[in-house]
Amino acid sequence: MYFCRKRVPNLTRYFLLTWLGIVFLLGVQGFYLPDIVDRWLFLGAMLLFMTGMFIILHHKHQIQVTQLETKIKKYKETSHKNDKNLFEELPVAIIVVNEVGEIIKINSYARRISGISKEEYRINVLQRTNAIDTPLYFLAQTLRGEEEFHEQYYNYQGEQELSYLYVNTSKMVDCQGKTVGAILIACQVSEQSFLGRHLSQRGKLALIGELAAGTAHEIRNPLTTVKGLIQLIAQRFPQGDRARQHFDVIMKEIEQINSIIKELLLLARRTTPNLSFASLPAVLDQVLLLIEGEANCRGIQIIRDYNDQLPLVIIDEDQIKQVFIHLATNAIHAMPSGGELHISARTHDISNALEISFADTGIGIKKEHLARIFQPFFTTTPENTGLGLPVSYQIIDNHGGNLSVRSQLGKGSTFSVTLPLVNY
Repeated sequence: MYFCRKRVPNLTRYFLLTWLGIVFLLGVQGFYLPDIVDRWLFLGAMLLFMTGMFIILHHKHQIQVTQLETKIKKYKETSHKNDKNLFEELPVAIIVVNEVGEIIKINSYARRISGISKEEYRINVLQRTNAIDTPLYFLAQTLRGEEEFHEQYYNYQGEQELSYLYVNTSKMVDCQGKTVGAILIACQVSEQSFLGRHLSQRGKLALIGELAAGTAHEIRNPLTTVKGLIQLIAQRFPQGDRARQHFDVIMKEIEQINSIIKELLLLARRTTPNLSFASLPAVLDQVLLLIEGEANCRGIQIIRDYNDQLPLVIIDEDQIKQVFIHLATNAIHAMPSGGELHISARTHDISNALEISFADTGIGIKKEHLARIFQPFFTTTPENTGLGLPVSYQIIDNHGGNLSVRSQLGKGSTFSVTLPLVNY
């Protein structure tokens, strides 16, 4: 009876009891019933027995399925909770946005470095890009399809100390190639690793400077003598004479050699800039006047993206102008078929700096060249000396700033100059 009450459902008990009753009837009255009735009762009893067994087995199977589903549900809940905790506590920053720029996943580390509180929800990164070179800015640029970032350095000023991060971003696409979102992953690196790259570049410039210092003066002295003699000989021929034209060409080439020597000497010594307060928008406007003629001839549109209310900076105006002219000229030459040169300047609140960017829509820079473009004498065009960018890097470094580049082959390059702001 215990079996019937506890182990078997009501319907099954009904069939079992019915079968037992029929068996009892067969046993007691089997001898008095006709054979045909006896056979039909036996077949009916067997049918009831098989039906009952089927119901028992089916019920047992249902119990097992229900128990299994309960275990799976509990496992999923536990697994989801563990995954959520793991995602939240990962020692890397992860931000995922959908196709319209809304943040759909973000962990605690990412909230910390991006300044997003836990209460904020569905923030759109496309609407929060006022600060350049921040995690949200990197994501917005990637989602727009402008560029992806790989091992991009980022400084995060925490509550107690400055952290250095490697930032990587990537677009997320579906099987049809349609953009469905973007993801950012940032991991912290040691201060030694962060500064190693910067110091390595300084070391290269210092080494080439030492080599240049030992030879530049030795070259300049005889070159000055040659220049003087050429000028004396040239005076013996009238203007327009063929020989006089040849001497003029020689003089121009000597001046070119002199300019290279000056750049070598600039690398050779860490010169102290002649610092003074200056308006960066005014400096940029002067640069625009110098380059707009060549830009117009090449079919390049210059976009001025800065206002006149930027804070003053302490710079050597001539040196900074030299850097800006070089960066703008490089950008123009990178667009042989025309394009846009976007010159922007804005404050960077996190690092208390002013950032100036020169972004072109040109041919871009090959990935294998990016690591070498600040090395002295590296150039991809025979007519260049390969000293312009190293000298520019040295000038910005002398100002306590930084010169960096981002590029995507076939889409263009962005050179960014960061200059520190002074609290006064």
